[in-house]
Amino acid sequence: MKALIATGLMAAAAAAQAGDHRVEIDYYTHHYDGADIALSRFHCGVASAMHTAEERGAWLACYGRFAVNYKASLPVGRTIPVEVADAMSEAELAAAQQLMNQVFVQVAQEARQQADLVLLAQGDVLSARSASGLLPGLPAQTRQLPDRP
Repeated sequence: MKALIATGLMAAAAAAQAGDHRVEIDYYTHHYDGADIALSRFHCGVASAMHTAEERGAWLACYGRFAVNYKASLPVGRTIPVEVADAMSEAELAAAQQLMNQVFVQVAQEARQQADLVLLAQGDVLSARSASGLLPGLPAQTRQLPDRP
């Protein structure tokens, strides 16, 4: 009987904890947009408007700061606050990882396109593949699911 009551109390506590983070959980599972990792966050400027070597150099330095932030955000899901991740069910965590993985790929592709424009304007003969070498490939397994008791 005591075990049943304890189990019920633990379940109620877990539900209350998830309720405290319902807005954040919904954001990561349905509305994550990558604003925290996007190139636009760094205000590098419009890549096609870089005309001088100095402007292109400044843009590429800004792109480097983006790349450092992007790499620091890997594996995908790492930026979910611990208390929010702990409040997520396994299904919610998997949904968040799936959405975030899609967004990370999109952010990386858009940043690569911008970098290609700057490098092409610089007159460098670089393929899209070498120009995008600043960004790592995304891992197949984005984040290990935590063990649940």
